[in-house]
Amino acid sequence: SPFSDEKVYKSLPRNKCPSKCLVCRNPAIGYHYDVPSCNGCKTFFRRTIITGRKFQCTKNRVCMEGTEPVDMSKRLCRACRFAKCVEVGMNPLAIQAEVKTEEGKVLRNEVLNQRESMGVVSSLMVTEEDLLSRMIEKLTLVESKIEPLHRSGVPPGYRDIRKLEEILDSKPVFVVTEIPNLKFCSPPDNDFKVIDGFKDFKPRHPRKRCTNYVHSSFLASIESSKMFDFSSQISLESRILLMKHATVVCSNMMNAFFSMNDMKSDVLLHPDGTISGQMHKRDRENRTLTDHVKVLQKTLISFLTNKIDKIEYLLFKAIMLCNPAVPGLSVLDQQIIEKERNQFMKSLLNYCLLQHGKLMGPARFAAILALAPTIENQSKNQKDFHVYIKARHYQKHKEMGHTGRKCVSSMFDQVMES
Repeated sequence: SPFSDEKVYKSLPRNKCPSKCLVCRNPAIGYHYDVPSCNGCKTFFRRTIITGRKFQCTKNRVCMEGTEPVDMSKRLCRACRFAKCVEVGMNPLAIQAEVKTEEGKVLRNEVLNQRESMGVVSSLMVTEEDLLSRMIEKLTLVESKIEPLHRSGVPPGYRDIRKLEEILDSKPVFVVTEIPNLKFCSPPDNDFKVIDGFKDFKPRHPRKRCTNYVHSSFLASIESSKMFDFSSQISLESRILLMKHATVVCSNMMNAFFSMNDMKSDVLLHPDGTISGQMHKRDRENRTLTDHVKVLQKTLISFLTNKIDKIEYLLFKAIMLCNPAVPGLSVLDQQIIEKERNQFMKSLLNYCLLQHGKLMGPARFAAILALAPTIENQSKNQKDFHVYIKARHYQKHKEMGHTGRKCVSSMFDQVMES
């Protein structure tokens, strides 16, 4: 709606200039008299109001109809052009020059009366843009809440021992230090020499303990889901099923956008700048491991290729989270999740239309949604790889005489083994 474009415009990234003039549909140069417009239409409206000149159309007042840009090389119907200026919401009170002629004052009052009578209609027309503005504001708030958790990681040597259901059934946690029952895990016994019956606290095989960014990224995705409307409306069982499916997807999207937008990188990075999935030299000959490292980059590559901006990312991630097709959900819970997903879908479409126009907007919307299979497949491949690694780890330690489990966290295992 022309009456609310300015409000939406302020929510858009980097305060972009509007893409097109709402009068003639040619490129706009900014907001003039409360409406995105080109210099020609801005000047025409101003001059007409000041002079008070009235025009007549000889072609049934449809000269400015259509969706394509008006050919400015041809003489435009001035009656239809002025009517279009009024229709899209140009405000005569925003004209700073004084209206001196009686004709100009009469015309200005006529336009103001017409705007007032259109007020009821315009209030109905702003609904879609208002929804988009509210949606952007809400998702931006959610992202700002979970960013500290995502960036900090779980400190070296500590483990979150909670299971997925415990995390989902507790109040949101946005800071690592507030994670309940955060447990320090000493290195396994087999890492130490035994001398005269006592442990020598010098590791036989020294291992560098790293900040656990994997768990904090998963946890950030789970905590963010608690701030969506569906979370309080569906059963805990459904939330567990949903997050077993969506956690890896949302985590991958968050990591990809963080690497691209914040770290300005074309490879996947942890918040401390280290490369995600970096291999030891001894593993570089292993085809399975090298293929897995390539898989980890897929979401990032798709974001880079399509130049996904922050609002597209936030809305798309919300769409991927609200997946009613997850097996095992009750019919009622599916309907609740689908209803919320449809709101995000509509907001993403409206955003694409605002940014790219009616001609290219739908194509942009379709291009973003077309990334979903790539992101879903990456999640599936990561889960398959997790099973492979656990089997390999079990076999290795079985041969060594013990079968200790290598575990990032209980929640991580639950998600990856679903």
